[in-house]
Amino acid sequence: MRTPLVLLLLALAAVSPTAAQRRFRIGPTGSVLGLQDLSGNSHSFNAFGGSAALVTGDDGENGLTVARYDDLSTDGRTRRLTLFALDSYYYPVGTRGVAPFASTELGLARVTESAQVCPLLCQDTISTSSQIALAFGLGVRINAGSDVAALIEGRFLQVPGSDIQAVEARANLSVAFGSPRRGEFTAGTFGPAVSYLIPVSGALEARSPFIGVRFRRDTKKAASSVGLEVDFAPLKVKGSCSPPGCEPNAILFAPGYEGSIRPAWGRFYAEAGFLLVGVYSEGPDRGVAEGLHGGIGADFSSGALLWNVNSRLLWFQRRDGANVFGVQLGASLSPRIGR
Repeated sequence: MRTPLVLLLLALAAVSPTAAQRRFRIGPTGSVLGLQDLSGNSHSFNAFGGSAALVTGDDGENGLTVARYDDLSTDGRTRRLTLFALDSYYYPVGTRGVAPFASTELGLARVTESAQVCPLLCQDTISTSSQIALAFGLGVRINAGSDVAALIEGRFLQVPGSDIQAVEARANLSVAFGSPRRGEFTAGTFGPAVSYLIPVSGALEARSPFIGVRFRRDTKKAASSVGLEVDFAPLKVKGSCSPPGCEPNAILFAPGYEGSIRPAWGRFYAEAGFLLVGVYSEGPDRGVAEGLHGGIGADFSSGALLWNVNSRLLWFQRRDGANVFGVQLGASLSPRIGR
């Protein structure tokens, strides 16, 4: 498998939760998954399962999800998936009320599929394998009183050793137990972000501006914060290309550590972290590419609002091993946070 697990684990650690509202929650999960076939046509499939999460403070939680995908066939072949996964949820503004979150997942996928299309009996061609699965995305948690929570999430899901690279919408309804605890984080904020990728080298460039969400949470140390930006990135392949795959759509997941100074007007910071690029559309780039990002930015306080401008260098490797470098220039707006 080409995807280094170390990169994913470090990406998880960059936004690792140490806190949320209740100590424990459990409930059923359902989802709708979209897959593209070799012609670029989209197919929808349903899945069901259950989730349990241990909540240790006010900024995140860790959980376990078991899900069953009975039919993921886009070409007439048998394809089923059973997923056992560890989940990490990061809440920049806590978990009370209506609370946005970013999620990451690493798990064991049991994939059952046939080797080829068989019009009659295919028992001898069907095999089951164990593979690693990974996912990342955004969602919102809605609390109904103190003991019930609903989670709605959109994410990118991949099983690298199979044909499963997809976008998925899933929902969970949980009953919560226990009492709250405080974590190592203080104030947090989030808001919409817009950016544009200026190509430096490599065969990919932007078709249009990126639209996304930027999260930030301060730690108890005044000079350090944890940041995360998740963008929808419409890309295109420069030069000659055979469709489909000439205009891939990707999800950029960029957690990072921010070291900062705080003048009177706001904050100036330098950021560095890992980069995951999930391409769900059919083509040679379909799957997850890994890389790094780093740059500088500034937050400007204006009443109750916080304006952010930033620039950072992105690097990642395509599936064929080719390197892509670009400069991402961005801006975002979010509620002002206090320490």
